[in-house]
Amino acid sequence: MNRYDILETARESIRDRENNYGSPEVNYKRLAGLMTIIMQDKLRSDETISPADAVMVMCVVKISRLINQPDHSDSQADLAGYAAILSEVV
Repeated sequence: MNRYDILETARESIRDRENNYGSPEVNYKRLAGLMTIIMQDKLRSDETISPADAVMVMCVVKISRLINQPDHSDSQADLAGYAAILSEVV
């Protein structure tokens, strides 16, 4: 695959994502708020972000997307998968 094919694939992907998850502005604003809630204590301290924190952030990425389209089965499955992974990284 060359760079033009990759960019075309990305362009098509972005169009699908907006249809499923809403506008980037709304989705990422929502995601930033959820991430702030998860990370606020660590952001105020010298603690580093842990693998569990990273998995929780991935969970809120999926939750943020599901807020826009709760019946999106791919996001539902991803959220369940990340939740299961959390038990392995704490």
